[in-house]
Amino acid sequence: MPSFIGTYTYAIDHKGRIAIPPSMRRGDSPRRPLTTFFLNRGFDGCVAVYSPDSWQRMLERIRKFSPGDAKARAFRRAFLKDAMEVTVDTQGRVTIPPALIALAALGKEAVLHGADACIEIWNPKRFQEKSTTAVEAAGSFEDLADGLFEDDA
Repeated sequence: MPSFIGTYTYAIDHKGRIAIPPSMRRGDSPRRPLTTFFLNRGFDGCVAVYSPDSWQRMLERIRKFSPGDAKARAFRRAFLKDAMEVTVDTQGRVTIPPALIALAALGKEAVLHGADACIEIWNPKRFQEKSTTAVEAAGSFEDLADGLFEDDA
């Protein structure tokens, strides 16, 4: 499963296409670049872009939800409602569906942020707000990380 890292700013053209950086298209092997992705509603108001492996892992987790749990059913419906498989074109672009463009309030420019298991596509202003708020809410980067990592000692 590829790990996506880095933050880039790219233009979105009038057809809703955005380039995926070459480093994010490499996948697990530079010889076999990723040619398809799964786009979906992300958390906090972004578009989530999954590799086929990451997408399958998400579906496996969702399949474990109890069918008798109303919250699980509602989440499953909301999660899959606007999901779409897309193919990378010869220029390294994917087309973002109009529903996801609207959900993420995307305009002519977007921030692509590697979030390990997926790529997040953000409205630049929203990304800045979420990035700043995440650190300032806890007071510092170190405070934000406190308790999230197990002590190896």
